[in-house]
Amino acid sequence: MNQPPKPLSLANIHDVYSGVVDKREREPEVASPVYKTTNRFSRESSHTGVAPAKPLAPGTRYRR
Repeated sequence: MNQPPKPLSLANIHDVYSGVVDKREREPEVASPVYKTTNRFSRESSHTGVAPAKPLAPGTRYRR
């Protein structure tokens, strides 16, 4: 078995398992996508936050 080219340290082991790669081994970085926020799912200002009452099934009476 060949000896590692540099001594292993606890920090190096953590880097390997966390997916950190040495700068010399990295591929050229690709421009990251730009994300924009929208109000597509914002709550309506007139919404009370309460669900509407469940309608009765046909042919049933209101029970107290």
